[in-house]
Amino acid sequence: MKSKEIKIAITAIVAVVIVYLGIIFMKGLKLFSSDNIYYVEMKNVGGLAKAGEVIANGMNVGVVKDIVYDGNRQMLTVAIELNEGFSLPRNSHATTVKDMLGAPKMNIILGENPRDLLSKGDTIPGEGGGDLMSSIGDMVPQLKALMPKLDSILSAVNTLTNDPALVASLQNVEYITNNLKTTTDDVNRLMHNDVPQLMTHANTICGHLETTTQQLSQIDLAGMADNANTTLQNASQAVSDLQLFTNQLSNQNSTLGKLMNDPSIYNHLDSTMNNASRLLEDLRLHPSRYVHFSVFGKKDKK
Repeated sequence: MKSKEIKIAITAIVAVVIVYLGIIFMKGLKLFSSDNIYYVEMKNVGGLAKAGEVIANGMNVGVVKDIVYDGNRQMLTVAIELNEGFSLPRNSHATTVKDMLGAPKMNIILGENPRDLLSKGDTIPGEGGGDLMSSIGDMVPQLKALMPKLDSILSAVNTLTNDPALVASLQNVEYITNNLKTTTDDVNRLMHNDVPQLMTHANTICGHLETTTQQLSQIDLAGMADNANTTLQNASQAVSDLQLFTNQLSNQNSTLGKLMNDPSIYNHLDSTMNNASRLLEDLRLHPSRYVHFSVFGKKDKK
């Protein structure tokens, strides 16, 4: 009998320990206390209790260790135990908030400089905050004032959707979209087919231009210019000579002028030509008058 009673007692003690540890775990309490503790002074904790959750930037960073009321100052001091390695920057402060289920939490608004840290055991100011439900309650009057405007907007939208012009506009938009798709297809086809060919032709033309440019660069433009200048000078000299010849022809005092303008010279030349013609004709008809032939030759005079 005694052995059974001992087993029952041991089992009961183990069950109590397990339940206790489970409660501690569910509440978020730690079995072994740490020294990473800070204090928050506030007048209203908003229903916050021990083992309450402490959050910062929406993340759980610790638990409420204890809450002490100071009657002289009518101030509540909340001891919060933060996770190892988490420190509070200077100028941090705290508020109390409630989640959707109404459970109060302590929310820490961290300071701006993460390198300027408070020492463990320092105190930060706190104030009682609102909860999500109260915020929604504050928004209800604004929502009520918005409802008539929202009803007017919905009526206007309903009238607009029933307007035939909107249907026609949507059809036009569809037509424009189809045309745009066709145009896009044409552009894609152009980019895939015609543009490469154009680029090939352009490259060929550029190659020909480069060859032509090289050939032009090899031409002796300076020599051609000198030859052109020489030709122009010769032409200018020929024009000058022709002008001089023309001036001499037009000048009656010059030899060429007299030859071209004096009719007596022409008459003499004409008379001479006529006489020469008659002489040749007479020579042809009477050669014996001018030429003597001897078979034996002329005898030498002694």
